[in-house]
Amino acid sequence: MNAPNPDPNPPRFALAIEAQCLRLPKLGRLRCEDVAGGVDRTWWLMDGATGVIAPDNPCDSGWFAETIQAAFLAQLARAPQTSLDELIRCALGAAQTQFAQLAPQAIRAHPPWWPSSTLVLVRIEPAPTASAAACATLDARLLGDSELAVVGLDGQVRRLRDDRHPQFCAGFYGPVLDALRAGAGYDSPRFQNALAAAVTHERAHRNQADSYAILSPEASSGAPECDGLTARLPLYPGDRIVLLSDGAARGFAVFGLASAEASLRDLATGNLWAQLQAIRAAEHADPQGQAFPRGTCHDDATVLRLTPQTA
Repeated sequence: MNAPNPDPNPPRFALAIEAQCLRLPKLGRLRCEDVAGGVDRTWWLMDGATGVIAPDNPCDSGWFAETIQAAFLAQLARAPQTSLDELIRCALGAAQTQFAQLAPQAIRAHPPWWPSSTLVLVRIEPAPTASAAACATLDARLLGDSELAVVGLDGQVRRLRDDRHPQFCAGFYGPVLDALRAGAGYDSPRFQNALAAAVTHERAHRNQADSYAILSPEASSGAPECDGLTARLPLYPGDRIVLLSDGAARGFAVFGLASAEASLRDLATGNLWAQLQAIRAAEHADPQGQAFPRGTCHDDATVLRLTPQTA
């Protein structure tokens, strides 16, 4: 007897995604340079970074991240199944074209003034059959120091981050942090000069084989040195996905308010406002960065929490 032909359209998990997002701008600013959003099963978070602050620059980090987000939305409206790699290529190309058209000549002639942005980009695909142990697959791309965590019902944390950025920067940000430890403060010439030198060096070496990958006007999507971290993870019922900027990671990465795993579990299940306000309180308690040296007293902080729900 011949075996029955497999069902060409096997039953799949019915999948919905609940999304919660909180964005806090730096203290004293109305605009948050982080962006987060999504369409259907494709979601993202970006953290813009201008580098050395340039005068009269309409194409700053916030503009750059927002421009890439607009390109994501336009491409997904045209072709919802665009692959993540193609989505990055299309959006980066659109942002680079607009930068070349809109940025003043003085900005275009001085790369340390060019904007850049981290990226966490994910797509959640339902499992191919309703009988699979995993209910979905998470496809992810990460560039820069924003990160991603998957937290299970049992509290297990699977954490993803492209560590090349902090590893590369650690070697030449020492004078910046030393100035703060010595009590120089954020407004001192010692700190300002050290920061400008470090950022200029960092920007000059980004998207090279021996440094780190990030979205920027000079990045070449698809070139090996510009590729970020790629990952595919199985998702199980009850898993929660957390995308966060480095400002939202300060609680564990800078201030040690809890371990990374404990903090990520809290961000996956707890009150997002309370978590980010705890970071703000720690920043307020160390206004000159002497106890906990960091590049800025306050930082934009954004968390995007995704909960796939199966029927």
